[in-house]
Amino acid sequence: MRLIGSSVVVAGAFAVATAAGCTRDPAPAECPDVAVGDLVVTEFRGPQSPDDALGTWVELYNASGASIDLEGTKLRFRKKDGSSEVPVIVRRSLPVAAGAYVVLGLVPDDATRPSHIDYGFSSDFHVGFLAAAAVDVEACGERIDRATYDVLPKTGTYSLGVTPPTADANDVPANWCTNATSEGTPKQANPTCP
Repeated sequence: MRLIGSSVVVAGAFAVATAAGCTRDPAPAECPDVAVGDLVVTEFRGPQSPDDALGTWVELYNASGASIDLEGTKLRFRKKDGSSEVPVIVRRSLPVAAGAYVVLGLVPDDATRPSHIDYGFSSDFHVGFLAAAAVDVEACGERIDRATYDVLPKTGTYSLGVTPPTADANDVPANWCTNATSEGTPKQANPTCP
């Protein structure tokens, strides 16, 4: 773990969740010591039609070869035209074993969180899931991975169909496809793209 600048910690400690009107947990004072490509974005589940209880989420794969605690990791959801950004911080311990998947979802991080979602980030995310976005995974101010999407399916997920997933593989648009299974494949390998 590496220390994050003290001004970030102070700012995070007093951040207010505008939608809920309550105080968020403070930003962690440390961040995971991971290298570029150690975490790979592998799957997105956007809003479904009709609405359902499985929620919207993003899945990451630990490609590092060692266990990683994601506390302090930041995800930046950015509109592809650059007009807005929604940063999300993992604010508690979230260990991910080597070769395992982890799911972060747009739900509260409490007892109501569905079992297929490992961490809820709704206290940071006060807009709807972005229709087209670039999603950066960052640790200690360094970009570890980036994945983009233009449109998310209304049934199923947008998934990386490469096993094992790598940061280089998720840069290739042909490696991504729609997984039409309504619930997607949270916390497991995705089907191979046709």
